[in-house]
Amino acid sequence: MNHHALTDVGCRRDQNEDSYFCDPSHGLFLVADGVGGRAAGEVASQIATDTFAEAGPHLHATLGTFLDNPSLARRNEVLESLDAVFQLASRRVYEAAERRDLRGMTTTLAVVLVGGGWAFVAHVGDSRVWLLRDGSLSQLTEDHTMVNELVRNAQLTREEAAHTTYRNVITRAVGLHPTVQPDTLAVELWPGDRLLLNSDGLSDVVSKEDLARLGSLEDIEEATGRLLAEALDAEAPDNVTIVLVEPEPSPKSALAIARAQAMDELFLFRGLPFHARLRVSRICDEQFFAPDEVVVSQSDPGLAMYVVIQGELLVSRGGVELARLGPGDHFGEIALADGLPRSATVTGLTFGSLIIIHQANLVEFTRREPELGNEILWRLLQALAGRLRETNARLTSGGLA
Repeated sequence: MNHHALTDVGCRRDQNEDSYFCDPSHGLFLVADGVGGRAAGEVASQIATDTFAEAGPHLHATLGTFLDNPSLARRNEVLESLDAVFQLASRRVYEAAERRDLRGMTTTLAVVLVGGGWAFVAHVGDSRVWLLRDGSLSQLTEDHTMVNELVRNAQLTREEAAHTTYRNVITRAVGLHPTVQPDTLAVELWPGDRLLLNSDGLSDVVSKEDLARLGSLEDIEEATGRLLAEALDAEAPDNVTIVLVEPEPSPKSALAIARAQAMDELFLFRGLPFHARLRVSRICDEQFFAPDEVVVSQSDPGLAMYVVIQGELLVSRGGVELARLGPGDHFGEIALADGLPRSATVTGLTFGSLIIIHQANLVEFTRREPELGNEILWRLLQALAGRLRETNARLTSGGLA
C-alpha cells in the first residue's frame, strides 16, 4: 500500500501539536490536531495516536472478518470497533487532563482503516479525510465546528464563515468529555482512488481545487511535498499535517461503481452531501439473485425496500406479469413505513444484485444520527405522499370518465 506523510510547525506557531500515524501493515492511518496550548495539545494528540496504534492489530482483525464475509452486520462491526477506540482515546485524554491539571486539552482525530478495497472512516473535529477520484476531490468528513453548524442552519453564508473569528471553534473533540460521538462511514474504493488526511492547517489555506490538483500528482511523495509547500507559501498560521494514501481498489470494482451510482440516484439519498450518502451505507445490505429465484413473495411481511443494482427482475401478481425492473429501479418503499404484506411477487429474470434497506436499520440509524435520519424519513414521506396523490388522481379521473 503506497503512502506518504509530512508534518510541519507552520509559519506562526512555536511548537507542533499535530500528530500522525501510518501503519500500512494493519491498514491504519490517522491525523490528530491537539488543542490546549502549554504543550497540552501535543499531549492530547499523542495520547489519541498511541491509543489507535495499540488498537491497530485488533482493528485489522475485525476488518479481516468483514472481508471474509462482507455482510452488513460485519461491516457495521468494523465501524463499531473504530467507535470503541475513539471512546477509549477520549477517556484517556480526559483523565490525563484531570490528572495533570491540564483541563481543556483536547484533540481532533481523523482515522482511516483500509483493506480489501474498502476504507472505513471515523472522525471528530475539523481534521479532514478526502477522497481523490478521477481528479476530483470529495470531502468524506464534516467539520464539527461552530461555523459549520451555523452554515448548515443557514445562519451564515460560506463567504461570511471564511472570515468569522469563530471559524476554529470546535464543537466535538476527543477528550472534551470521557465519551465522544465520532462520525463513521464506509466507502468502496475504485481503481486510482487516493485518500487524503490532513489537519486544518492545510485545508484552511489551500483551496479545494489546489488540493485536488496537487494531491493527484503521479508521484505520491511529490504530491505530499507540493501540498505542504503550498500551505507554507500561503504562510500557514497553524501546524500542517498531511497523510496521502493509495490503497488497493475493490476486487469487484464494476459492482462497486454500479452500487454507488444507484445510491446516488435513489430518491432517499439524491442530492445529499457525499459524506452523508456514505454514512447511510450502514443501513444498506446487499443481496444477489439468480434466474427464477424469488426475491419476495406476495403476502409475505414487507419489512424492507429494494434497489436493483445489476440484472433484471419480474414483478407479478397471481401469475400475471405487472412490470420488469432493471438497474436503478426500486420497490417496497412503503414497507419502510408500515410492514404490511407484499402486494406482488418479485422473481429474478437474470443474475443480479440488490441493495436492501431494512426498516429496523433505518429506525436505528435515525436514533444514532437524528438529523440525517430524519431527512431520509422526510424524503420517504414525500415519496409516499406523491404516490397517494397519483392514486387519487387516477381514481378521480376514472370516476369523472
